[in-house]
Amino acid sequence: MTTDRDPLLESLFAAARQDLAGDEFADDVMLRIDKLRRRAIIGWIFVGLVAAAIALVLSGPIVHAVNLATQILPESLVELDDRRLVQVFAPLNSVAGVVGLGLLGLRMAYRKIFSPR
Repeated sequence: MTTDRDPLLESLFAAARQDLAGDEFADDVMLRIDKLRRRAIIGWIFVGLVAAAIALVLSGPIVHAVNLATQILPESLVELDDRRLVQVFAPLNSVAGVVGLGLLGLRMAYRKIFSPR
């Protein structure tokens, strides 16, 4: 065996032998944690303000779209004369029924395609 040692490895061991200042180290860590906490709080405040601004800008179009949907969805697809037939086919004889069945079909297709089997 040789007595030659790697100088880089020796410098690493020498650095590891040094004592760390416990109080200074803990204070430094706490300062970094406080800085990160303040940065996170400022970030969340900014995200909240941006979301509120977007909601304010889009509130008019969203209300208009909801009003339009409430007017269109209950429309009958086929006009029936018999009152009993109207009651029997009411869930399917509307735009809402077709949209609902379409969404159920999409859900079934999604589950068939992406099921973990």
